[in-house]
Amino acid sequence: MKKIKKTNILLKNGIIAFVLIFSSFTYITASFSLVSDYKEAVNYTVEQLSINKDEVLLYVWGPVNKGEEVFSGKEHIINAPEKGYIIYIDLYPRANLFHPVQYIFLSENKEELITVDAMSPPRNFEDYIMVETEIGELLLSTQNRRATFQIEKNPRTMKGSSDSRWAVLMNGGYAASSNHVRYWNDLSNLYITLVDVYGYLDENIIVLCSDGLDPTPDQSNGLNSDPDLDGDGDDDIMYSCVLSNVDMVFADLANNLTGGNELFIFQTDHGNTLGGWDSVFNLWNMEELTDAHFAELLDALPDCEIICTFEPCFSGGFLDDIVVPPGPIVASSACRHDEYSWAMDNLIYDEYAFHWTAAVNGQDAFGEPVDADFNQDGVISMDEAFIYAEANDAQSESPQYGDYPEGIGGLYTLWPGSEPPETPTKPEGVDTWIINIETSFSTSATDPEEEQVYYMFDWGDGNLSDWVGPYASGETGEASYTWTELGDYEIKAVAKDIHGVQSNWSEPAFISIVENEPPAKVTINGPTWGFGGKKYDFTFVSTDTDDHDLYYWINWDDGQETGWLGPYSSGQQIMLNHSWKQKGEYWIKAWAKDTIGEESSQANFKFTILTNDKSKQSYQRHIDTLIILILERFPIIRSILKI
Repeated sequence: MKKIKKTNILLKNGIIAFVLIFSSFTYITASFSLVSDYKEAVNYTVEQLSINKDEVLLYVWGPVNKGEEVFSGKEHIINAPEKGYIIYIDLYPRANLFHPVQYIFLSENKEELITVDAMSPPRNFEDYIMVETEIGELLLSTQNRRATFQIEKNPRTMKGSSDSRWAVLMNGGYAASSNHVRYWNDLSNLYITLVDVYGYLDENIIVLCSDGLDPTPDQSNGLNSDPDLDGDGDDDIMYSCVLSNVDMVFADLANNLTGGNELFIFQTDHGNTLGGWDSVFNLWNMEELTDAHFAELLDALPDCEIICTFEPCFSGGFLDDIVVPPGPIVASSACRHDEYSWAMDNLIYDEYAFHWTAAVNGQDAFGEPVDADFNQDGVISMDEAFIYAEANDAQSESPQYGDYPEGIGGLYTLWPGSEPPETPTKPEGVDTWIINIETSFSTSATDPEEEQVYYMFDWGDGNLSDWVGPYASGETGEASYTWTELGDYEIKAVAKDIHGVQSNWSEPAFISIVENEPPAKVTINGPTWGFGGKKYDFTFVSTDTDDHDLYYWINWDDGQETGWLGPYSSGQQIMLNHSWKQKGEYWIKAWAKDTIGEESSQANFKFTILTNDKSKQSYQRHIDTLIILILERFPIIRSILKI
């Protein structure tokens, strides 16, 4: 809520009369010469209000004409009652927005001096001229700087080609006039820590900073934010930090993360309060991200490990919205829900972010060693990072911390949970298959820590299998799928361990999905009768309209089967022999199957055995060759005799 104090100065016959009007302003009447320029306007105002100008930031706009509307970023301030000057005073230049400021209207004739208390900088900041003050010179002289890299690398630093860890780093900046150099420095310091100390993959760190890659100057010192945060020659800033991009980034994460991923989120720059525990982060172009909306973005993510570190004013108001079941989540902020957050005295970094980053890095941004490993286990947990940052925070702020489930912050670090499994083998399965018919593929992978593994298959048509498993390290796993469109597809597999750390994708296998007709019914030829114990030859043949190779399965009706034999070319006749031991009628059954697995209908062929195997020799001694020839010559006799 703005507060207005109005002073009228009357000087008549050498007597100064002060009249206090008990509404919201004071009149003092006087008679002075006109203000000659903005410098005189500022000096006069500073003198009248007894301001220590070296401890504040001073800006002036004018002269403005009578009726000119004056706005802060949040509200209407005043309409100029007559021609004069607007002096903007930042009372707490080391604090992040939003904090107490003042707007002063000084009439050109010095007869009116109106003070309006507010909480945000001018909407038209580009129209204001900065007046030289000691802290103003310090602010302008502050430069973008990259933190000192560690000389001795932590032996645990991972630089693999796949990583389960992701990070989102954000600096809204609010507007160019309020986007101080220290916010870029906060991002750079933390980015270097993630990459250089913890081995995060560049492509897994999503950076949203002020106006993104727009080359227009976007910092309060008149320079543009360098998109290269770590000095390796490539752009690390990806997007402007506006609400639509924040929503897009978290929607993509919601679609791509799994329960095994770890997500680190960092926010610097300005924040504001909506009253009580309701807070906002300020984004670029004066946009806002409310605590309730941020909680919705996190709620849409899978139940992965989430770590949040917040620098803005009033950021403690976010913790009650996000540190909630089901978790797991760890979050900390530079201040309470009703407090401002502050820069370091040198204005190069923000106080809390500087010490928190130093804790997890092992040294501060200037290269001074830091030891936050209070339990001496060789890693910095999230509660240790908070304890160190809180203990070393020298500004007027009260850092806040929360975790759910309670105590989980003592276990979570910025390190990955474990090493990834080896790349899975090329998926095994058929290379040609039928549309709308399910088939299966298999793969295997070993885990360097002998942990159980899960497999997921990419079917090449935009669909993925569910995670299948768990399997023992090296054990084969499989999944099934049905393609619904004709075409050629690549099938790949990926593995993850029980912590969700993923391998690289495998070499692809290829499959053609086709329409298919089953083979023709098998034609069986051979003798129709014989004696037990003697082998007889039979031929089998089928054709395939799609010219696929064929397999044959023969059932001899005596408990014996061949299994699938082949492959043979379509139309290629095969010959098999078989003997039966017992007298009786037997139905030889045969099927053909193409290489895709489509089977023919069943073929049947009747064969009669006249004698048991053990009586064959005796029977043949009593039937001479001529009789056998007669039986073979005249099948009707066999029919009559039922042989």
